[in-house]
Amino acid sequence: MTSKHCGDWGISGVYKPEQRKTIFHYWSRRYLATLLIGLILIAAGSVWWIKKTTVDHRLNLMHIVGQEIADRIVTTNGRILSGPLFEEILRNRAGELDVSETPAALIVTDQGEILVTNQRGGQIRNAGDYVDESLYKTTESVVSLDRNQRAYVISEPVESGEETLGYVVLVNDKETLSRLNQEYGLLALLLGGVGLLGWGVIYYLTRQLSKPLKETARAARRVSEGSYDIQMSSPPKEKELAELMDSFTDMAAKLKQLEEMRTELLAGVTHDLKTPVTSMSGLIQAVKDDIVEGSEAKEYLDLSLKEMERLQVMIQDLLSFNTYAAGALPMYKKHQPLRPILTHFQKQWQSDPDHIQLDVQFPEEEMVLPVDDHRLKQILFNLVQNADQAVQEGKVMIDVTRDASHLIMNVSDNGPGIPEEEQPLIFERFYRGKNKKLKQRGLGLGLPLSRMLAEAQGGKLELTRSSENGTIFTLKLPLHEV
Repeated sequence: MTSKHCGDWGISGVYKPEQRKTIFHYWSRRYLATLLIGLILIAAGSVWWIKKTTVDHRLNLMHIVGQEIADRIVTTNGRILSGPLFEEILRNRAGELDVSETPAALIVTDQGEILVTNQRGGQIRNAGDYVDESLYKTTESVVSLDRNQRAYVISEPVESGEETLGYVVLVNDKETLSRLNQEYGLLALLLGGVGLLGWGVIYYLTRQLSKPLKETARAARRVSEGSYDIQMSSPPKEKELAELMDSFTDMAAKLKQLEEMRTELLAGVTHDLKTPVTSMSGLIQAVKDDIVEGSEAKEYLDLSLKEMERLQVMIQDLLSFNTYAAGALPMYKKHQPLRPILTHFQKQWQSDPDHIQLDVQFPEEEMVLPVDDHRLKQILFNLVQNADQAVQEGKVMIDVTRDASHLIMNVSDNGPGIPEEEQPLIFERFYRGKNKKLKQRGLGLGLPLSRMLAEAQGGKLELTRSSENGTIFTLKLPLHEV
């Protein structure tokens, strides 16, 4: 037990991978909770509004009933009929009021004496008793009953001409007036239907949203396991999800291409570095073992030095590229005229009789620009050397022009051109065309490094045109400090 605990330092007992939830599980529950909260708020507001409108409507009907009773219980000679007429009217109008209990009704004189009532006992007193004038002098009021119940009181005057003979008073408790079971049932049915429909929509949309994301996640796991052959289903209609799936497919294709290039690079670098080492080893061994002597031995040593130089160039290219990619390659820009830089570069190039002819077309005016002359020559050397390797017979031209803010140098040749399918890849690090791999040794870093050097000086390097009639690379550098 002790050794096992020491072996993993107790990490297995402390660290537990976080249990993450799926998008469908995570968001569907939250959408459902939001829907339910919304429905509850709507239900509460609807119940309050239904109660209020129902009570207002029934109070208006009670006023109408009270007015009818007041009109019908007055005789032609201006007296109040105290018989059961008003109870008959109440019974006839109970259906219109749509309440479970008939309202309590009183007919009182203008002095408050009860003439007749449809209630017996309780808080409503008998005929001959008096009630407080606040109960009938106010058209509509609210009073408290037993058990903390509240009731609405409606009062309508009984008039004969301009004389007020008494009042018709109707009383009904608030709970009875606001009771509306049928409407509440319809509201519950409506909200329940909306809730089920909303949940169905949420379920469907969340499933549709999570489907492409799940597919992309599965594809990402396959890529992490080293499988770059990704086949995605048709992209969804949503723009963002479609862009995500398309971008991931492009990324997988790019990774596959880079992996192939990396594998090819390892084989190519191993071969390109091994070849000069093997050649040098054989030449030097021949001199050491006295297999060759005299002038032939010197020739062998010269060949060994040339192979050494090629090896140094490849190693230097690799070091320079890695150094610059890491941001450690220094730039020493200063304002200086262009003509001396190009003249010196042309002389250096032509000093080797094996090099192709190089012509430089200078502009009439002298141009001064902020540039690192050493890095500029390095860019031009890579471009001209590529042209030299591609052209069997002919020449390379550097044509210098300018626009309002940039120096423009077109490096052109009359070689066979770069195959169209290879043109998008020529600035990729370690990429080498099929034909070039068979003829020249190298690491495929010349053009990527040249583009980096151009961008570091505020310019850019691009392939302008390439066909069977030749190739043109364009280098643009700013004429003013940026």
